[in-house]
Amino acid sequence: MPHSGARVDDRSRHSNLRAVVLENELLRAKLVVERGCDVVELLYKPESVDFLWHAPAPTGPIPASHPARPFLDHYGGGWQELFPHAGAGTRYAGAELPFHGEVWALPWEHRILQDDPAEVAVQFRVRTVRLPFRLERTVRMRSGEALLHFEETAVNEGERELEFMWGHHPAFGPPFLDRGCIVDAPARGVLVGGELHPWPVDRSGRDHSRIVPDGSSAEVMKYLCDLREGWVALTNPSRALGVGLVFDAAVFSYVWLWHELGYTQGYPWFGRAYVLGVEPQSSLPLAHDEGGRLLRLAPGARLSTELRVVVYHGSGVRHISPEGRVIATEQR
Repeated sequence: MPHSGARVDDRSRHSNLRAVVLENELLRAKLVVERGCDVVELLYKPESVDFLWHAPAPTGPIPASHPARPFLDHYGGGWQELFPHAGAGTRYAGAELPFHGEVWALPWEHRILQDDPAEVAVQFRVRTVRLPFRLERTVRMRSGEALLHFEETAVNEGERELEFMWGHHPAFGPPFLDRGCIVDAPARGVLVGGELHPWPVDRSGRDHSRIVPDGSSAEVMKYLCDLREGWVALTNPSRALGVGLVFDAAVFSYVWLWHELGYTQGYPWFGRAYVLGVEPQSSLPLAHDEGGRLLRLAPGARLSTELRVVVYHGSGVRHISPEGRVIATEQR
């Protein structure tokens, strides 16, 4: 039933796990606090469209001490935070860092900071097991805005400097995602198969902003580089509807694009995945192993950043302001 203003409910459930729901007249977001603080619903109410992909995999608690915690065995789609590592597992400072880090598998604490019709805010926090980090996330939603606000802080609670990776892993799927969708971003280059090309159209004329055609699995992973500003947008022109992510490019300097459009006929999808991951990330894969860019925090130091999610109408995006306002849309 339509309602006026913003509200929050921390008594919700998702697959029998405790969840927190923030919503207003336009958006509804559900976060699972007992596992990863995953965003498992991002619903745009006027169109009844949930932007996120939902995998045919079980969702349940994972013990923090599990030696492997295989991400793909438990991946339910939606949106994970990847911290303090992303990509293939590695060994750092004597710790085995699993695929996509630690916090996606851990229970988070939460407390409601604000609950009134003008604005709702919830603070979430977690400590990692294998490295001495604390990660805090405050999520805000204001009445009348098609915006979700993240304010985040990473804290090094150890007694030595630590290097780390940090990223977000939102996965978008049907009914919003189809082969006509377009990625817009103020990137100068796109890394494909180890080769750097101009973005969006490379020297051969290939437009990398377009979704890979069905049946083509040659370019499952791409990496947007040299961002002029911190934003990326995914638009469905046939619906004249899109979702944008606005972030600090000094922290999240790359955008990973994961295309899985029914390609994988074996484990783990068996042809059941049609999904595009649009992932602001601090680093490229294998940064620990290959000497790539890593974030660093001295003992006791903290790093704070913000990320915004904006839903908009239009056929493409020219610019999104740091506040999450879509400046202009264009036909593509």
